[in-house]
Amino acid sequence: MIKLALVVGHEEDRPGARAVSPIDANEYAWNHDLAKMMADHVNAMDGAQAEIFFRDGVGIVGAYNAVRQWGADAAMELHFNSAGPTATGTETLYLKSLSRPLAEAVQDATLTTLGLRDRGVKTPQEASGGRGTRNLSQMGPKPSILTEPFFGSNTADAAAAHQRKPELAAAQAEAAINLLKSLDAEDIWVVRASELNVRGGPGIDFEKLSWGPLPNGTTVEVVSRHGDWAFIHTAGGEGFVHAAFLT
Repeated sequence: MIKLALVVGHEEDRPGARAVSPIDANEYAWNHDLAKMMADHVNAMDGAQAEIFFRDGVGIVGAYNAVRQWGADAAMELHFNSAGPTATGTETLYLKSLSRPLAEAVQDATLTTLGLRDRGVKTPQEASGGRGTRNLSQMGPKPSILTEPFFGSNTADAAAAHQRKPELAAAQAEAAINLLKSLDAEDIWVVRASELNVRGGPGIDFEKLSWGPLPNGTTVEVVSRHGDWAFIHTAGGEGFVHAAFLT
């Protein structure tokens, strides 16, 4: 059973940014409703379960303590962006490389549904100087992402999100569960190189991780594929390797 935690961003007495018409609501209220739609969709899927968690009265740490106690396989914290009236687009935040595949899957599904500008999959530092780091550091070895599907301060963005809210809920829920199911499927491979570097992302531009390289004959679990690269799990950690050197 795949268990997905949906964390509603902000709190009822500090509800976050307010979206313009036709939404006319703050992040907390809008995402509470979105979380209900997502949970209903997940709970109707085979082999999947979703639960909604709140920061009210317990803060970020308390909410994620409850998420971990529930035994979640991954967490999604729901927000929307706000800036000037011309700012637009979709972005998804992640902190650790193990969370990037989930962020990419949800980002792609959101872009397809809302049709807004692709602002990318980013770390909190890349997105806004670190905002969201505390949220995304709570899940330990489990994937954790923070969604920013649209800008509530942009009339066109707000209209797209308002009109396609049920579709957005379904798309994000399905993308997350399908990705998590693929991660759950054990896929064992063996390193066939004298030394195989392990990187923080799927490409040579990403940093080499300090616990690598992997010697010839090392057994790894391939969690997911990213073109020519594989996201792997070993006893030493998780990261990306070039799949051509696995058999």
